[in-house]
Amino acid sequence: MLGVVALLLFGITATAGASGAGLTEADRHGKLFPALEGWESPREIDVYDWDSLWDIINGAADLYYAYDFQAMYWGRYDKSDDEETYIVMEIYRQGSPLMAFGVYSQERPRPPRLVDVGVEGFAAPGALHFFVSDLYVRMRSHDTSVETAAAMLKLAEKVAGIVDPEPELPAIVHKLPEEGRVDFSEEYIHTNFLGHTFLPGAFVSAYEVDGTRFNLFVMELEDGNACKEVLADYYQFSGQEPGEITEGIHRIEDRWNGEVGMVWKGNALYGYYNLEDTELQEQYLQLFSR
Repeated sequence: MLGVVALLLFGITATAGASGAGLTEADRHGKLFPALEGWESPREIDVYDWDSLWDIINGAADLYYAYDFQAMYWGRYDKSDDEETYIVMEIYRQGSPLMAFGVYSQERPRPPRLVDVGVEGFAAPGALHFFVSDLYVRMRSHDTSVETAAAMLKLAEKVAGIVDPEPELPAIVHKLPEEGRVDFSEEYIHTNFLGHTFLPGAFVSAYEVDGTRFNLFVMELEDGNACKEVLADYYQFSGQEPGEITEGIHRIEDRWNGEVGMVWKGNALYGYYNLEDTELQEQYLQLFSR
């Protein structure tokens, strides 16, 4: 039996359906599952929590858990004149817009076939994914026809419009320079950044300048003390003796990732890795120090 989350969604309390498997239309839980012309709306909306998500997506659940998973809502649309043709929609609530972007960034192909829906979305044969606010939405169908693809896009536009008509990327995305950024390389890594449990979540992107490819990142923390603690842990891992740790430039010799240059500024840590060009190193350290 599917676990049902006791939660409040757009002011509507979720309660178990007659089968205990989810929510019926009578529960008025359909704001995120709007009517779609030519398609029958879901008869039932299943709600999965942390404990029951594994029941439906097995090992894939770990990705969502890593990004502050809250709940997943599942519903199926059937084509009115062909009940064998369907669209399944999975809506993952990830705790914050940054977490929703993080999951999306892990599943976005490179390069993606972008669709203009939500903050950003991509399509593939029989599939459409997008994120908006704290929601990551996945749609799929066995039918790869143009007609069904158009229906998925229409449904996605409806959902995105309900949640946030004017969505924006999380603010942290704009803290790294645009120049030289490799298209669609942006991602948010919430845990084990660079393979280290002591490094907090980081927004990271690939760059290419004069044929040199490397990565820049930014980590936003609660305050300056948290930044100092992260640097202290990193120096301890590296075996370096940093002396007094203050705001400014730090160079960590990471035996797993090579030199990692970092700038502590306020409540944030900016940096690079995979970068051996000393002129570019200095350029970005100075840029982040401004």
